[in-house]
Amino acid sequence: MWEEDRELLTIYAILGVLILIGMIALPAFRSPRNLFNVLRQAVALGLVSVGQTFAVLVGGIDLSVGSTISLIGVYTTGLMAHYTSLGAVALIVVAMIAIAIMIGLANAFVITRLRVAPFIATMGVGAIIQGFILLYAKRPGGAIAPGWDFFAEGMLGPVPFPVIFLLLLVGLAYFILRKTAAGRHIAATGGSEVIARLSGIQTRRVTAYAFMISAFAAALTGLYLTSRMGAGDPLMGGLNYDRYDLDSVTAVLLGGTRLGGGKGGVVGTLAGVLLVSLLNNLFNLAGINPYIQWIVKGVIVVGAVAIYASRKPGEAR
Repeated sequence: MWEEDRELLTIYAILGVLILIGMIALPAFRSPRNLFNVLRQAVALGLVSVGQTFAVLVGGIDLSVGSTISLIGVYTTGLMAHYTSLGAVALIVVAMIAIAIMIGLANAFVITRLRVAPFIATMGVGAIIQGFILLYAKRPGGAIAPGWDFFAEGMLGPVPFPVIFLLLLVGLAYFILRKTAAGRHIAATGGSEVIARLSGIQTRRVTAYAFMISAFAAALTGLYLTSRMGAGDPLMGGLNYDRYDLDSVTAVLLGGTRLGGGKGGVVGTLAGVLLVSLLNNLFNLAGINPYIQWIVKGVIVVGAVAIYASRKPGEAR
C-alpha cells in the first residue's frame, strides 16, 4: 500500500513541477483560456484512458480506440444532421454505444478465441474500422443536434460539466476495480491468466468485459469530441488530431499501471492523463514540431515499460 501511495505522490509531484515550469517559462500558459483548454483536452484523453486502463489491467492493450472514436464521431454527426429531436438523439447515443461494445467484443473474440496477441488484434480491428469510416466519409462533415454542445461546453455552477462527467466515470471505474468481484477478476487475469483460470475465474469472459469497457469509454470520447467540435471527422481519433491510442497508453503507463496487467488503477491513470495533457499543451505553446512530440511520447512509453519490466514481480503497483 505504501509503495502504491508513494508512486502516486511521485506522479502528482511531477505534475506540480510541470505546472510550475509552465507558469514561469511560458506566460501564455497562465491565461485562464489556456488552462480551460488544458482541461478540455484532459477530458477527452481521460475518458478514453479510463477504458484503456481496463484493457491493460487484464493483460492486453487496445489500439483500436482511435478508430472507434472516429467511427462514433462520424456516425453520430451524420445522423444528428438529420435527426435532432430529444428522442432521436437518445437513440443515436444508445446505438453508438452499442456499436462500440460490439467492437470491444470483436477485439475480445480475436484475442481469446483466435489467440492473437492483443497488440496485433486491436491494431487489425482498428484498421478494419478505419476502412469502414473512410467508405462512409472521406472528409469532415455532419452536424450536432441543438443543445448537444452542452456535453463539452456546459457548466454546472463554476465547474465545467465535462470535468464532472470525467470524475464521475473515474469514480465508477475505481469502485468496479477496487470494490467488486469483477475488478478482482480483472486484476487476477492480468496477473496470471493460467492461475486465474485454475482458480475458477472465466478469463475469456473477464477479458471480454475489459475490452467492452475500453470500447465503451472510446464511444464516450467520440461523443464528447462531436460536442466539442460540432462536426465529425474520419480522423478525429487519430492522425489529424491527438493520437488517442498512443496518448491513452502513455497516460495509463505513466499512471503506474503495469503493461502486462495485474497492477494499476484509474487514480494513477488520471494523473497520467493530466501529465500528458500538460505536456501536449507545453509543447504546443513552445512551438515544438508535432512530429517531435510523437517521438518524445514514444520515448516516454518505452521508458515507462522498461522501468516496470526491470522491477521484480510485486514491486509495480
